[in-house]
Amino acid sequence: MKYLVETALLGHGLMSVDDDLIVSSWPEDALLAWVEGGNITIGDISEFIPSRKKSKDWERLDGLAVEKEAYVGKNAFLTASATMAVAKKINCNIVVTAGIGGIGDIKTEKLSYDLPALSKMGITLVATSPKDMLDIPGTFDYLHENGVNTYGYNRQDCNGYIFVLEPVKLKKRISEADLSNIPAGCNLVLNSIPEDRRLKDLSILSNGIAAGKEAENNGDYYHPAVNGYFDKSSNGLSSIIQLESLISNINIAKNITIS
Repeated sequence: MKYLVETALLGHGLMSVDDDLIVSSWPEDALLAWVEGGNITIGDISEFIPSRKKSKDWERLDGLAVEKEAYVGKNAFLTASATMAVAKKINCNIVVTAGIGGIGDIKTEKLSYDLPALSKMGITLVATSPKDMLDIPGTFDYLHENGVNTYGYNRQDCNGYIFVLEPVKLKKRISEADLSNIPAGCNLVLNSIPEDRRLKDLSILSNGIAAGKEAENNGDYYHPAVNGYFDKSSNGLSSIIQLESLISNINIAKNITIS
């Protein structure tokens, strides 16, 4: 298996995107990882999609939970770090996601496990950006201080996920030709959403953060609440561009060869 796709975004994040659009857009042969009935499951989009109808009852697990096998008896979507932990178990060295976790003001996620996972698992993660509500400069400082190679696909910087924010310099700019020779190691390949596709109104970001905080205080998940607010406030555009980005990242992963 060349690469594996995370399921937290598809399961909890794309509020207004219907199943048919996901299935019809999905790249052939792109396999995903999730937990069902207490077992790690790897399957195609048609096998995964029924779980979206039960998403309110499903948990969200990170890589630490997978490493500790703390999924017995559970149904759960897997974050980037959880998918990396699964990939490591099956000797798959490329994982695909969209927005990643980082350093931020989130009760259960001051330091997302995506970052330690990137720094120690030896996996190449193809992603879009750290999520916009996070401390993006601090996130990259952590990655660079902990030996993660950050590559920008056709650009030298990262300037946000679904909003345009201040640019942060990455270690190296790469092009399509470079994908066939990515050195083995702890790698983050970032493929930005085109700026003209991103949301323009930054008040949506600040209000979305407030929605996430309210969810936290009620004992609910932070990121799905934020995504729900973004979706509603953008008439679904935030969800569409995240799906487009995930699929674009899959197509990059297909072309990567680890040397």
